[in-house]
Amino acid sequence: MVWPFSGNSAALLNGETVESSSSPRTRFAFRLLRELLRADDAANVFISPPSVMLCLALVRELASGETRQSMASALEIAGMDHVGIEREISSLKSTFSERTGAELSLANALFLAGHAQVGAALQTQLLALYDAELSSLDFSRPEAVRTINAWVAAKTRGKIPLIVSQLSSLTALLALNAVYFRSRWLTPFEKVLTRDRPFHAASGAVKQVPTMMQSGTYRYYEDKHVQLAALPYNGNMSAYVVLPAADADVPRFRLSLASGIWESWLAKLRSMPGTICLPRFRVDYDTELKPALKALGMERAFDPHRAEFDQVRTVQPPVWLDRVVHRAVAEVNEEGTEAAAATIAVTFCASAKYARPPKRFEMIVDRPFVTVICDHSTKAILFMGWIGDPQ
Repeated sequence: MVWPFSGNSAALLNGETVESSSSPRTRFAFRLLRELLRADDAANVFISPPSVMLCLALVRELASGETRQSMASALEIAGMDHVGIEREISSLKSTFSERTGAELSLANALFLAGHAQVGAALQTQLLALYDAELSSLDFSRPEAVRTINAWVAAKTRGKIPLIVSQLSSLTALLALNAVYFRSRWLTPFEKVLTRDRPFHAASGAVKQVPTMMQSGTYRYYEDKHVQLAALPYNGNMSAYVVLPAADADVPRFRLSLASGIWESWLAKLRSMPGTICLPRFRVDYDTELKPALKALGMERAFDPHRAEFDQVRTVQPPVWLDRVVHRAVAEVNEEGTEAAAATIAVTFCASAKYARPPKRFEMIVDRPFVTVICDHSTKAILFMGWIGDPQ
């Protein structure tokens, strides 16, 4: 099957998918997901784009010159003035405000080595814009690892007890972001209806997995290439399940995922009665984001000879971005979803024609699929991923 690119859904330019959303955070989310799917052959890829974006935006505040510009380009905020960037960050943070029926939280932190300093004015700015906790930490001591992991564990309600296993004494600065989400389905699945059903995993194996079943009225869309259904949570959010057709060219489908296609699907959702069968699953995904971020244009930040982090004053220059580690976990069951993610950035010194949907649909998720947890009000994507092997 050839995956179609048409209208404003997506376009191909020199073999690359071009983003067309007006939202920087949505463009960044899909660009990052595609790079990870391109480079990572793991059965499951699961990320929290806001966690990555906010952590890198925080680090960008410490950069200058071409490093700052290239990071802005990678984060899809290039060309925006300071007020526009502040508005984007504030909007993203507002997604994590308190709401009835759901737990949603966000935390940022900056740990500085004793030999590294950030100016008082910038510290005030980071606190005001990012609510970032600023602390001193001796990265040469074993307790430093415990301190970092304890911070992440506390902010993710224990879902992520470990984000880093060792730290170099050369570390000048460490930026952290953690997000946490927990909510029940607006209409929980009945456990008595959960049955083992075959799932055709990405590896080609067919395995029996506990599969939930529910009938009702859902926001739904389908064409000959894809089915998409929205499962609402309490708290004005939904989990979207995107199921490629059984005869889809899966590698091409994965790399065709783009913000424009996503938004065109959302615009076509209509309330429709139907039945959904969805595997219960857990996912625990961690990855080093450096290759993906370099592919997005952030090479300079990782280069000790060219990186410009002039806002970090240290007795051991130069300063560069050494690692960006991301870990995201989620559990989806009959009651709802619990998910968490953490991102750590370490700096070192030295259109097709759509078929009319049936009057009643059936969506049997028995093969690899995409899941996206999204806020209704801000349209912000909280978590997203490719589930090729439900665990």
